[in-house]
Amino acid sequence: MVRTAVRLAACATICALGCKRGTNSSVASAAGLPAAEAVVTASRGTVELSHGGSGGWSPVKVGDRLTVRDSLRTDVGEADVAVEGVRVRLHESSRLELKQVDKKSLRARVGGSVESEVDKSSRFDIEIEGSDATAFSQGGHFFVTADGRGVVAVASVTGTVHLSGGGKTVEVNKGEVSKIVRSDPPSPPAAALRRVLLSVEWPRQRDTNRSILPLSGRVEPGSRVFVQGQPVLVELAGTFRAEVPLKQGKQKVAVVTVDALGRRKEMEKTVKRDDSLPDVKVKKKLWQWRR
Repeated sequence: MVRTAVRLAACATICALGCKRGTNSSVASAAGLPAAEAVVTASRGTVELSHGGSGGWSPVKVGDRLTVRDSLRTDVGEADVAVEGVRVRLHESSRLELKQVDKKSLRARVGGSVESEVDKSSRFDIEIEGSDATAFSQGGHFFVTADGRGVVAVASVTGTVHLSGGGKTVEVNKGEVSKIVRSDPPSPPAAALRRVLLSVEWPRQRDTNRSILPLSGRVEPGSRVFVQGQPVLVELAGTFRAEVPLKQGKQKVAVVTVDALGRRKEMEKTVKRDDSLPDVKVKKKLWQWRR
């Protein structure tokens, strides 16, 4: 009886210290209790799971349970992960690694685009890939976008998100967006644009014998761009370039942007590749022929 009482007291002490430090998952393991887990509640398209940082990836299934060091990644697909009071949606071409899992809170490292809804009694902490920026919310619906090169955008649909970086923290409230570029502090939160910005420079020649179609454009900095479903690098100022492989015949070329609030806009054009077409040559000016 004495030994049992001592063991119970030790477990209680460990749990008390762990709760104070916010390390419930490792405390549970040390006390011989089951670790807290998150659950995959939805999956669409190509989504893969890796357990414990093993480096091996396998298709995810609804109902899969995740704990610390487990990761999800998406290609053309999306996945939802949840604990009580925290729901996280991993959008296309994105990554998430769990750093801490408790009954009503999550901590994760993310890249790409993540959307979350957090109840006031719960909490979601985010480490942002490619940056020293962090964010957290204890009640709200918000988006975090990270391009992996240090450009971060946080936008709140409802509630408040606390965004930190460069030694400064700002509160992003309903309808606002804040951005971080590399090691700079967050920009002052500002109202999101009323409309999604997408400007595309299409080649004038829509019939071509070339196998590649070059195009360029501009979006709101912090947005993501997909050309023919594939992610395209967006520069700090919001400009982008792409070279689209063309197959023979007529085809549609689609450009999609997703802004910091998760709003989408798409533009598309029909082009034709015909290898029988002659090369377009620019005539030399008359003065160029003179010697």
